Amino acid sequence: MAGKVRKVELDDDLQHMLISAVRYAMGRRTYIVSWTVSYILPLILDMDTKVLAIMKRDYEEAPSLGDACDAQDWGRFYDAVFKELEKRGEIR
Repeated sequence: MAGKVRKVELDDDLQHMLISAVRYAMGRRTYIVSWTVSYILPLILDMDTKVLAIMKRDYEEAPSLGDACDAQDWGRFYDAVFKELEKRGEIR
């Protein structure tokens, strides 16, 4: 099975799992931050607006973003989520 790529549908369940992943990784100071952000970034265009709004709020309300390198990853994440919500007319 090495090298085989498995496709997973970006359904409601997966999107809610991604919210959970963001919440788990937020403020951590480990590789999980980079891994979570890298996984989610390519999916943002296909995510539900409601899910993106929740992720945006979670970022804005986070008590900590972790170390400086983590804050950079979260900054990239937030910028992408913000821009997508803006494009969809959710942010004025």
